[in-house]
Amino acid sequence: MHNPFRVHWPAAKRILRYLNGTIDYCLHFNKINDLNISAFCDSDWASDPNDLRSTSSYYMYLGNYIVSWAEKKQRVVSKSSTEAKFKSLSVVASEIAYIQNLLIELQIPITTVPLIWCDNQGFVLLFSNPSLHRKTKHFELDLWYIWEKVARGELIIKHVLARFQVADLLTKAPFWS
Repeated sequence: MHNPFRVHWPAAKRILRYLNGTIDYCLHFNKINDLNISAFCDSDWASDPNDLRSTSSYYMYLGNYIVSWAEKKQRVVSKSSTEAKFKSLSVVASEIAYIQNLLIELQIPITTVPLIWCDNQGFVLLFSNPSLHRKTKHFELDLWYIWEKVARGELIIKHVLARFQVADLLTKAPFWS
């Protein structure tokens, strides 16, 4: 702590007590012969009543283990749920590139092409036709970023039924609320 005040000391001691009490906690990873990267990405659409911005979320797996996840409000308002999904997908694709580079740096071989699961059928239809449409020009950069990755064989995008979309956990209210 560079310039601590009295109010910082109780917080620092609480953190140290937490670390001391959880020192035996650990994650156990079994050896995986077939390392593959997969992700589930999702977004809601205009869910914030104050500014109508969408929320993106994703879970990323390395084999059977979750290695990255996030939920974040998008920076700008999306004009459609498909646009919100593309913004979310762009974030996931960037995170996959980061994980791939990290694995390469650690000299861990990647055996398969990363797979991203998305539950929006409009998104899947738009994605299967790599041409610009009048309604998609305002998020063109996200589109081309993803299309190039798929065209080069660096990414596979597949549709998943909404009931199997695990990323919904970060964007939708739980059923008991």
